[in-house]
Amino acid sequence: MDGPEIKRLIKERGDTQSGIARMLGMAPNKLSKSLSGERRFTVEEMDQLRRYFGIAGASGSGPRQIPVVGLISAGAWREGFRDVIERIPNPDSSLSNDAFAVRISGDSMDQIAREGEDVIVEPHDRRLIDGKFYVIRNSDGEMTFKQYRENPARLEPCSSNPEHQTIYPGEDGFEVIGRARKKVSNL
Repeated sequence: MDGPEIKRLIKERGDTQSGIARMLGMAPNKLSKSLSGERRFTVEEMDQLRRYFGIAGASGSGPRQIPVVGLISAGAWREGFRDVIERIPNPDSSLSNDAFAVRISGDSMDQIAREGEDVIVEPHDRRLIDGKFYVIRNSDGEMTFKQYRENPARLEPCSSNPEHQTIYPGEDGFEVIGRARKKVSNL
């Protein structure tokens, strides 16, 4: 596979270059350089692309991998995730190719997802729905994981720890990064 063929596959599948970069664990500009021929793909990157696109020649088989992009605070606002720390098998083929996972840090959502569990986020699903769970970012770039509730609109912790507070949109402006769709945990 070469850059133009990979670009064609990305377009045909309705993927984005940023989603493919996230899947490969690289910065989007690094992928862009690889696609234009300024940088060569590593053997591992090319193998991962072959597996992802279902092209013969990929070593191993199995489900598409979802990148775990770092820790998400289930508590106070915290600096957002930056790097892929590992990959997990995709447990649901209905998730978009841009889906990613975050690892829970904190106890403000311990009734839903405990510290150390992974939550898969669908970045194309940002419409707020009462009772659903979201990864959100404030105006300072800090992120957290909470449940959205209506009337009045708010983001609530789901915690056994009473110290965690509800976030009201008027107090802290925020952006929805995506809806948390699945919880993945190790036994």
